[in-house]
Parts: sequence; C-alpha cells; structure tokens
Amino acid sequence: MKFRIPHPSPAMAVAMIALFIALGGTAFAFSSNSGSSTADRAAGGRGGLTLRFGKLVDTDSTQFDGSFNYAAGHATCKKGERVISGGLRQIAGGAGVISHIWTVESEPIPKKRGWYVSMNSDLGGAARKDFLAVANCERR
Repeated sequence: MKFRIPHPSPAMAVAMIALFIALGGTAFAFSSNSGSSTADRAAGGRGGLTLRFGKLVDTDSTQFDGSFNYAAGHATCKKGERVISGGLRQIAGGAGVISHIWTVESEPIPKKRGWYVSMNSDLGGAARKDFLAVANCERR
C-alpha cells in the first residue's frame, strides 16, 4: 500500500509564503547589516544599556513583627548616561521575604540621572542586604 502525501491547499500555500516573508524580515531587522547608519541607531534604537545598582536604607528594627517601616534607596547613572527605567532587584532572602516588603514608589530622578525606590519593610533592616535599587542607563 502506497502512502500519498496530499497537496497543500491554496490557502495553506499563501499562509506559508506569508510566514517565510515575515520571518525573513525579522531576521533582517535583527542582523547587524540591516543598512541603518549609526545616527539612525542612536536616534531610534537602544544601544549601550547598562544596569547601575544602589543600596537601600531600611529603618525597620524588628523582623516579622507586623510593624512596617520605611525603606528607600536609589541608583545613579554615570556622567554621559541617561536613565531609561529602574526598579528593585532581590539578591537574597528567598521567597518568604516577599510578603514582608512591598514597593510604595518607584520613579526616575532626571536631574540626578537616577532611579528612586521607596518601600514598606518588615524585614528588621534586612532589606539593606536582600535588595538593590536598579537604574537602567543608556549611553548618550
């Protein structure tokens, strides 16, 4: 018994052609030889992104007592960089820590080229070692 492979329908042929054209365009856009100049990439694209980190100050004195106190910190971009985004990064403490701290405010500080984060903490000062403020900086 011979097994025959059916011919694709015209709709399937058109869909496959559209798929290959779309994938080819994406590959071309991500290649380094896509024809854009340095000025075009500087104007529209994001080049030279760097993460900058800053420490936090945690004013809570007793861990997990149910009394939340203020914790804050900031990360600053270097000269010649501008802040794009930022936030908070957990570097220690495990998953159980998350229920004892929450972000109140996270915003850019344009004049200082940095990112500011404030939180409520019930970690007994441990936010200093468990979290970092993060600024995503772009070279100009």
